[in-house]
Amino acid sequence: MKIEPYRIEVSKEEQGELQRRIAATRWPGDLDNANWQYGCQEAALRRILDDWAELDWEVVQEEMNELPHFLAHPEKSATPIHFLHIDNGRPPLLLLPGWPWSFWDFRQLIPSLSERFNLVIPESPGFGFSSPLVDSGVGFVLAADLIAELMQALQYERYGVYGGDWGSLVGEQLAHKYADRVAGLFTSMPFPLDFAPIDPSLWTEEEGPYAQLTANWWQHGTAYFQMHVTRPQTVAYLNDSPVAMAAWIVEKLYEWTDHQGDLYQAYPKEQLLALLSLYWFTGTLGSSARFYAESLRNPWALSREGKPVIDVPTAIAAFPKEVAQVPRAWAEEYFQLVHYRRMERGGHFPAVEAPQELSREVQDFFEKHL
Repeated sequence: MKIEPYRIEVSKEEQGELQRRIAATRWPGDLDNANWQYGCQEAALRRILDDWAELDWEVVQEEMNELPHFLAHPEKSATPIHFLHIDNGRPPLLLLPGWPWSFWDFRQLIPSLSERFNLVIPESPGFGFSSPLVDSGVGFVLAADLIAELMQALQYERYGVYGGDWGSLVGEQLAHKYADRVAGLFTSMPFPLDFAPIDPSLWTEEEGPYAQLTANWWQHGTAYFQMHVTRPQTVAYLNDSPVAMAAWIVEKLYEWTDHQGDLYQAYPKEQLLALLSLYWFTGTLGSSARFYAESLRNPWALSREGKPVIDVPTAIAAFPKEVAQVPRAWAEEYFQLVHYRRMERGGHFPAVEAPQELSREVQDFFEKHL
């Protein structure tokens, strides 16, 4: 695997084009949508777009480039893998983002975690600077193989893994298929690798609110999931409009975070605007959506028999507003579960919403298992 240094460089012309397109937005109007019950609320989105138009990307880009970026060129894929690698001579820890995450979601975790671990933060093929996507068939199963190859190229024979959203599934597959290399798995969104339905009788009475939250999400909040799985190329055309792309992402941020009506409470403005910029400047809304389709069309298969399916020490941090939760009883059968904690606050993006709490949990776990 060839690995080379990388630097983020977005031209002034691209930045100016973004501002021009935002200014030319044709707003559709919004009827009786104060509570977002029909989708992304226009007033909230206008506020975000106004802030985005004023963002000084040069400052954001400079801060990102203070970290060591690299591009890896795997043997099994023509699509490069962008990653951060902070090497302080300590035990290695993988941090795996999902959708609509980016490597920058871990920004607030890096200072504390890098004091105790070497950090490797890769973006899956088709996400962010791991682009352009030129291979078909790249879902979470192949992504795990590519990241295992990357860790070998970095000469890490044994490492810890944290993941959320698709990062959880990539991490679970690493722990399942490469159990001899994964010292421990930490996840904030445990999920069955085969997407099999979970027996609802496993929910306890105490877990009732989380069962209801998850059921509501599956029933009312997964239209985007079906679009990503079945028509990711149609989603890709949202790349032509910053407001269309932002609406697609912002709706998920609003619904999946822990706040009292103001998204910036949970997902700070600077962080949110950087996220939108990364998806816009890399043009990867469609290729990141493709990850869903490829993951379902190229399904997971057992690498070994027996239970638990994830037979490495596993920790779960269950955040109260995480939309895809599972019963603890199921987790205890599926994983070699050694640590489980219900967190006081946070949702689908804990590295952004509750970075101090997540960092503390991750450090405590991996100090015992790395």
